[in-house]
Amino acid sequence: MDQNIRASLQISAFYNFQIVVVLTTMAQVATMLAIVFGDISGKEHMVAASVVVPTLLGAFGIIRIMTNLKFIVDEMDDKMAKTAYGQEIKSIPVSVLKFVFAGMYVIVGIFQLTVIY
Repeated sequence: MDQNIRASLQISAFYNFQIVVVLTTMAQVATMLAIVFGDISGKEHMVAASVVVPTLLGAFGIIRIMTNLKFIVDEMDDKMAKTAYGQEIKSIPVSVLKFVFAGMYVIVGIFQLTVIY
């Protein structure tokens, strides 16, 4: 794969990852503020839906984006892999990190649901 295309894809995957993280975090913070400061009596199911949907979208979005990043890194040619950049990128445990980040959102979502009910 052309190195310019690779760099563009890696940057794009990283920015997509950041976008998913920021949007999901903002949705979870807004929901938590509504749970803590709002009167949600009688509206528990609606608030629970606003917790579950961003949690699942964020978790699955992170897994998908990090999987794409892993595919891009795995296709790195030998010349690029021998550079300091290539060695550093290949040393990142993307397969583990995608589940760590997704798990964080699921844990926060579960915490929010326990607060609601």
